[in-house]
Amino acid sequence: MSSAKFSPQNASLSAFTGIKYWPIWLAMGLLRLITFLPWSVGKKFGPALGYLLYQLSKRRRGITEKNIAACFPELNQQEQHKLVLDTFYANGIGVIETAYAWWSSLKPFNKHIQIDGLEALQEACDSEQGVLLLGAHFTSPDLGCALLNQHQPFSVTYQRHKNPLLDALILRGRSHCLNGAIERDQIRQVVKTLKDGQTIWLAPDQDLGPERSVFAPFFGIPTATTAIASRLAKSTQCRVFFFSHQQQQQQGYHLQLIELDELPTGDDTQDARIINNHVEAAIKHYPAQYLWLHRRFKTRPQGAPEIY
Repeated sequence: MSSAKFSPQNASLSAFTGIKYWPIWLAMGLLRLITFLPWSVGKKFGPALGYLLYQLSKRRRGITEKNIAACFPELNQQEQHKLVLDTFYANGIGVIETAYAWWSSLKPFNKHIQIDGLEALQEACDSEQGVLLLGAHFTSPDLGCALLNQHQPFSVTYQRHKNPLLDALILRGRSHCLNGAIERDQIRQVVKTLKDGQTIWLAPDQDLGPERSVFAPFFGIPTATTAIASRLAKSTQCRVFFFSHQQQQQQGYHLQLIELDELPTGDDTQDARIINNHVEAAIKHYPAQYLWLHRRFKTRPQGAPEIY
């Protein structure tokens, strides 16, 4: 495997015993304790955690409210408020899902799971052409990737966390359920992984600033979208799939894989438009199950009004 394997050396915890790290240890310890409960019980902590974040984080609440207002103008004020609350509940559940993916068994999730497009993905992976899985920041990407990784192993790209303890804990957790990881900025390693015929997951729905993005519509809003997917597809001749994962209320989990045969088109903006259309379509199935808490519209086109 050409990607970096998880190991204790990747995520050493021995340096993080100082008092400033105690709140993180406490929070992670509580999450770890929850995973000893059956999933049917543990998941009930999710909405409470989400509501706690809603109450405590005025900044995240404000960002979410502005995102929802911008993307769902057809909803009245009461409906938008409900969607904001549902978003926090869903993201709270996502935290609990992540904890179970890191520290527990996937068996409770496997009992009720539907995967569309798996055979097409496996055929592409068997061709050793290299496969780029384009994901998005749905709630709990760790659980979604872990569920798919059972059927088709792949590596993930990740952004190093500013807090070194959290970064180490995240790597430790992912070592339980995923196959390997490459830092997002290690483009040469990503290219090598794809050229070696391996599969790698990447989420292009991030605002990396005007120098590293193109503007493409997302919910009708010109949105800075990284062009890395287009450039990887062109430089490696890999096959490209869009990958979404969502909880179907009480009906389990739905994973969907769609091959994007048209990528790359030769036009980075057109490619970004295609990708954003798929992300948007997936979100519309369950609008609350997306990370509306982050500033997706931070970078604006010249002359466009600020959203935040």
